[in-house]
Amino acid sequence: MRNQKTLIALGVFALVATIALAGCSTTVGAKRQLKDSEITAAVKTRLAADPDVAAIDIDVDTLEGTVTLNGRVKTDKERMEALEVARGTEGARKVVDNLKVGDHNPN
Repeated sequence: MRNQKTLIALGVFALVATIALAGCSTTVGAKRQLKDSEITAAVKTRLAADPDVAAIDIDVDTLEGTVTLNGRVKTDKERMEALEVARGTEGARKVVDNLKVGDHNPN
């Protein structure tokens, strides 16, 4: 009886550990993740230095060299400038534009 409880406990532990580790796994290697974070930092720095872009309203994410811009900008000109900055950043292979143009009006 005790052996059966031990086996059940070990089985449950193995199942939980497998699920937990599967949630932590990624198809992106450590070097790629580091490179992606460097690209993200470079895009954010370049956006912050650009006087024509309100960088604080733009979120930047990078995955496998693909840079995604999310957020809201005031004008289409600002949107285009942000996209050009991202495209011109070393290491950025592709830029996904999820930027919204115009003031956010919840009413």
